[in-house]
Amino acid sequence: MYYLVDTNVFLHSICDEIYRVADLCKKNETDITVTETILNELEPGYYLEIEDDTAKDVYNSVYNLTYGAMGVKRIRLVKLDDIPGAKEELKRIRKKFYSWMSDANYIKFLISQGKITVDDIKKKNFRNKDLGECELIAIAKTTENEYQIVTNDKGKVFLHPEQNLFDDYASNIGLVVLSGKEWLKKIGYKSE
Repeated sequence: MYYLVDTNVFLHSICDEIYRVADLCKKNETDITVTETILNELEPGYYLEIEDDTAKDVYNSVYNLTYGAMGVKRIRLVKLDDIPGAKEELKRIRKKFYSWMSDANYIKFLISQGKITVDDIKKKNFRNKDLGECELIAIAKTTENEYQIVTNDKGKVFLHPEQNLFDDYASNIGLVVLSGKEWLKKIGYKSE
């Protein structure tokens, strides 16, 4: 079993215990997996305007465990290009839930309603909102029960909370989506 772990789980559920949790998963012959997007989202400054040491420590831990920078490789990097059909599935998901981001008239409407600002759409992470979750769903769908998604995200589509990636899409196709707390219990993690 592979666990596709979302950004928010690293930042909020296991931020101080990444090495211990990754080691436990490896001992249980399960793997924590991440995509390049998840790694990018963990980089300090991606979401937060001000870098903080906690975010930097989380990024360094995940990066080191993914690339074996400290001699220990416990997190597996999954590339969409390596999974047949995953890139195409990601395109379908993004089109279904995020095609509005390419509609200039709709963007102007959102700005006029005060839902976003011109500064918001200039930020580097605007067009990639929820991309990590979409990738996790695409991978889990195209690999048929090989992966389970671990996220604390509620799945609400950016600026469209009435739409939900996990409720409207993932659960309808039978994907397993665990919260960080459910996952830690499932793998038998006990905090010290």
